[in-house]
Amino acid sequence: MMVLVCNAARAERRVALVVGNGSYQSVPKLSNPARDAASVAKMFHDAGFETVEVQVNVGNLEFKRAIRKFETVADQSDIAIVYYAGHGLEIGGVNYLIPVDARLASDRDAEDEAIPLERLVSSADGARRLRLIILDACRDNPFVTTMRRERKAASRGVNAGLGRVEPTATDTLIAYAAKAGSTADDGDGENSPFTTAVLKNLTIPGLDVRLAFGRVRDEVLKITGHRQEPFVYGSLGGGSISLVPAPVTPQDTPVNEVKADFELVQKIGTKRAWEVFLASHPTGFHADLARGEIERLNHPVPAAPPGMVLTALPQPPSPGRETPTREALEWDKLKDSTDIGALGRFVKRFPDSPLAVTAQQRIDVLQKAERERAEQARAVQEAARKAAEEALRQAEQRKAEALAVRKREEEERRAREAEAAAKARAAAAEAEASRKRAEDERRVKALDEQQKAKTAEAERKEAAARLKAEQAERDKAVADAAAARAIAEKQARQADEARKAAEEAATREATCKTEQAKLDDITSRGSEGTGLDQLTVFSRALTCERLSGLVATTLDKFKAEATRRAASAPNSPELVRAAQAELLRLGCLSTKIDGVLTPATGDAIRRYLTIQGQPSETISVTGEFVGELAKRATRVCPLQCKSGEALENDVCVAADKVKPAEEANTGARTRPNKRQADREDRRAKPAATATPRARQQATARPSIVSGGGGSHAIIGVGF
Repeated sequence: MMVLVCNAARAERRVALVVGNGSYQSVPKLSNPARDAASVAKMFHDAGFETVEVQVNVGNLEFKRAIRKFETVADQSDIAIVYYAGHGLEIGGVNYLIPVDARLASDRDAEDEAIPLERLVSSADGARRLRLIILDACRDNPFVTTMRRERKAASRGVNAGLGRVEPTATDTLIAYAAKAGSTADDGDGENSPFTTAVLKNLTIPGLDVRLAFGRVRDEVLKITGHRQEPFVYGSLGGGSISLVPAPVTPQDTPVNEVKADFELVQKIGTKRAWEVFLASHPTGFHADLARGEIERLNHPVPAAPPGMVLTALPQPPSPGRETPTREALEWDKLKDSTDIGALGRFVKRFPDSPLAVTAQQRIDVLQKAERERAEQARAVQEAARKAAEEALRQAEQRKAEALAVRKREEEERRAREAEAAAKARAAAAEAEASRKRAEDERRVKALDEQQKAKTAEAERKEAAARLKAEQAERDKAVADAAAARAIAEKQARQADEARKAAEEAATREATCKTEQAKLDDITSRGSEGTGLDQLTVFSRALTCERLSGLVATTLDKFKAEATRRAASAPNSPELVRAAQAELLRLGCLSTKIDGVLTPATGDAIRRYLTIQGQPSETISVTGEFVGELAKRATRVCPLQCKSGEALENDVCVAADKVKPAEEANTGARTRPNKRQADREDRRAKPAATATPRARQQATARPSIVSGGGGSHAIIGVGF
């Protein structure tokens, strides 16, 4: 009986802390640490680490909090890694990592402003199998040149690189970008030379971490022309430790065991037994034989009729002596392969073989796994990028807030110092006045004892004079003290007013930014819809003075655009006025031009549309309609006479004055009519009088074009 055993290796728990400090506040910035941190974090994500904590451009407090948090994460893990890129230095044999907000004016500040390397190393002590500290922190440090040496101990030197360190915990490695006491390059590329080599070699599946750092050393020496040599401190045990396990290669079942299982199932001979054999041994020569046995059981040979002897039916060959097929031999070579190309070639070579289906299924599984790995890598990269951008934004915000707080505290401190100095001067002046009074009193007493011989009147006068002088001095001292207090109070008021003015300016600036954003939003939407109303309401509520001109200009622009839209809207007064002028010119309208769509105007439009053969049920005066009217060069609507008038020679005259055709023709030959006499009289008048009348009559009676020859006959106009 067969027994199938499946051994699953326990998955290791791997965690990492990645820190990149480059935006230093008191020294020039480093360009690569932030990118180095993002690249290393992506490498750990792609390698399948359970937790990868990323910190970019962190200050002292954030750095310590990140280390404390990682201590908890690293507890009970199998592999814990800490990566740091940024400035580091050695002071008196102690290695320090520098936060971005560090102020290292002297060597005394390091204990408070920087992070001891030992603190970072101890954060990974909870890992059971490997504790790895990677430091790309041996750069040419500008703090060394600006730092004062205040500690007197001769052994307390300050060095730009990190000093040699020996880990006290077992299974701990500390990798330096450069050997102790030397410096490392920040690099001109996307990453520093050391980090570039780490990204290339550290997570190769199955590669021991010590061999990986050996490759890192060789590559950095090659990149830097042997100027920079990485170094690893610490030791590990005799076993191989890799950050990414080697891929598991399935073990082939020995041929003798497969043969024994086949012979056992052959003795049983049932279909279920052959199916169990295929489930245990799905590939190989014996698997093909097992499928043949299942096919034979599914389609048994029918029994021969009585009296018939089957002499030509061949006996099935012995399984032990059957020659393997060519596809079976080829499949034995590829059955455990992960080469998609080789599997594809097998399918093309043996497309009709049952093994081609198995090969195609394996190709599909391998392609799907590759797509999933690629999608996971893209997702991890995008998450790391967003995390880095968010961390950078938060750091910049914290920096601005800290600067504002420090500025406000400095102003308050100066105000307090000015007030205290004024009070001190006033107290000193009052004390000096008291001392002078006491000294004067002693002098008066001494003079009184020496001049007892003088008369009492002289003593009284002298005493009165002295008292008067003393009173004047006291008054002067009091006045000086009052003046000093007034100066101190004035300075305090000025400081308070300056602080209030700064706060008001900040408030006004914030208001201006808010109103600027709102104005940009309204402007981006344009004047259409409710844009003009919103801008009008906004202009009334505006408080930022510097935006008033821009708001007024934008409001005028919106109003002009609204006016243009209103003018181009159907039935607008402008379009109606233009249509009336054209209809009057074409003889379809006889009323005045007022820009109002009156019933008379509507009748004129319908009359025009009817003559043109267009629908006249709905009237809409649009720009296209006015353009169509303007294109008409001749009169369109015929002249219509009032009741009691008749049309004669394109002129409306009273009906009783109309003559028969023959008389009219004869009269025309013998004598001029009244209109011709009137025309001659008007010609005799001055041109200044005739011109306005001709214009007025032309408006009342538009021109009529006679025929298609192009000559115009002006009727009723006294030219």
